[in-house]
Amino acid sequence: MKKSGGGVLFSASDLMRFSGCSHATVLDLAYLNGEDVFPCEDSEDARLLQGQGDAHEAAYLEDLKRELGSVVEIDRGGLKFNAEVTETALREGRPAVFQGAFLSGNWGGWSDFLIRVEKPSALGTFSYEVIDTKLKRSVHPKHVLQLALYSDLLASIQGVAPEMAHVLLGDGRKVSLRLADYQHYARSVRQRFERFVEAPVPTRPVPCSDCGLCRWRLHCDEVWQHHDSLYNIANVTRGQVRKLEAVGLKTMEAVACSDGPVRGMAPDTLDRLRAQARLQHARKSGAPAFEFRPHQPGKGFDLLPEPRPGDVFYDIEGDPYFEGGLEYLHGLWFDGTFKAFWAHDHKAEAESLAGLLDFFRVRLEAFPQARIYHYAPYEVTALRRLTTKYGIGEAFLDKLQTEQRFVDLYAVVRGCLIASEPNYSIKSMEVFYDLERVGEVKTAGGSVIAYEAWRDTRDQAILDEIEDYNRIDCVSTEKLRDWLVSIRPHLEWPVPGKAGDDREHEEDEKVASLRALLAAANLTEDHRELLFNLGMFHRREVKPGQWAVFDSISREDEELLDDLDALGGLVAKGPAEPVKRSFQRIYAYPPQETKLRAGKSVTVSSSDGAPS
Repeated sequence: MKKSGGGVLFSASDLMRFSGCSHATVLDLAYLNGEDVFPCEDSEDARLLQGQGDAHEAAYLEDLKRELGSVVEIDRGGLKFNAEVTETALREGRPAVFQGAFLSGNWGGWSDFLIRVEKPSALGTFSYEVIDTKLKRSVHPKHVLQLALYSDLLASIQGVAPEMAHVLLGDGRKVSLRLADYQHYARSVRQRFERFVEAPVPTRPVPCSDCGLCRWRLHCDEVWQHHDSLYNIANVTRGQVRKLEAVGLKTMEAVACSDGPVRGMAPDTLDRLRAQARLQHARKSGAPAFEFRPHQPGKGFDLLPEPRPGDVFYDIEGDPYFEGGLEYLHGLWFDGTFKAFWAHDHKAEAESLAGLLDFFRVRLEAFPQARIYHYAPYEVTALRRLTTKYGIGEAFLDKLQTEQRFVDLYAVVRGCLIASEPNYSIKSMEVFYDLERVGEVKTAGGSVIAYEAWRDTRDQAILDEIEDYNRIDCVSTEKLRDWLVSIRPHLEWPVPGKAGDDREHEEDEKVASLRALLAAANLTEDHRELLFNLGMFHRREVKPGQWAVFDSISREDEELLDDLDALGGLVAKGPAEPVKRSFQRIYAYPPQETKLRAGKSVTVSSSDGAPS
């Protein structure tokens, strides 16, 4: 967005920013008009993303040169001049244009690639379509807005609308979009943006998925702090903020001092938010503090098993910017020792996974009561993805989950206490057990940035820093577990999950047999993988439903209430009664939207073991 010829020139970036956060557009306009607001510099993450995006784009440019022989490359300069050079190249019928520029009315910008297709237009027997390179592994609606804009600008030159537009994703796949399916949506967003810019409506900062990379993130943080915003309350949702504001509670202090009901909000949820606000408000001038939440069967401390010999503390470092993603480090802390499984490419990632699962298998055979502790769901989610991706240890992972070997301490913390900190990251929890972090790498984002720096420099000292950071995370997980045990009320320890069945070896034999059969066939590696995945399809298709059951154990009732595939707030109205070879139990639950229908089978999480 910039002033041009007495008006304002808009770009695809302005449109995409507006679609995510209209307040960012208001701030863009204020800055453009010379008001006293200033964007911050790009974060390290944003610079890393830009660098990765440039590399992805450059790699595709080289591919096109090899494929087409020549590509017109536009050197970015003045937009008007670049647009004229681009139009000349298109009229000459060149095979491809890199950084092709457009300027029409209030809209302009540089596309990634324009590719010639043999479809007649005002240019001749040919026309062009837009290709954009993106690091993401799936197409986002914002990408569609950008492609549709450039395609409309392209149509004004060649006289016909392109039929297709394309996105080259970060994993190397090219996704083609039929523009007729999206243009009405894209143009309506563009029109809404233009009306908004012409007559902006009042906005305010609201947290969204764009905040992390937004150039206004520091400005919005300052506003939230200055106004003691409700969004400062840890784990508050937009819906909860709306309900609180509807009854006049518009600051964190107001919530902390309030009493009485809030329409549409469950009393337990309101009590939690009040306590959270009160503790955070007191923390501004006081020491860290926490309060226990009311005990709820199957939640909080009921998810914390008794410490056992052989317990392992586990943390993963992953790089989402690596092509196809890469879990480059699995770290384990046990018996005062740290063990690292490194991987710097996908082949090594599979080997690292196999080594990790072998370690778990041997460890649990030696210590049958041991558990694997981690913080937040990422580790288990990553293992599910990796075992499926490589066809390694799928049955063993199922067994570990059935036996409830993984203990998510984040779920324990969220369910058992309310802390005075602004969020519930493990770094925030460390104020309660005095773990001091040293070294250059101090955050997960910093680990990714450091790893990308290592990929450029191959400096072993960087890997050493990352490994030490991961080790400290694992040690912190153990210290957190020990602190939770030390403050735990005198309750009975939860009963361990039931032992998994012996199907693991049977499943592994089937997988090995299928692998051997395909290896003996005269097929390419890609065809082998395709047939292997087809052979595994029916076993894998039921797993998301099974995983959802395990995940629901640690989720809050308010989260389950918003889940259409679940029922939240269940209260047993009596004991379980035997019915033939099964059991029957009656529950009451609050009104909620759900996909569940009468007669459908359900799974209920019990507080004394695995779901039943």
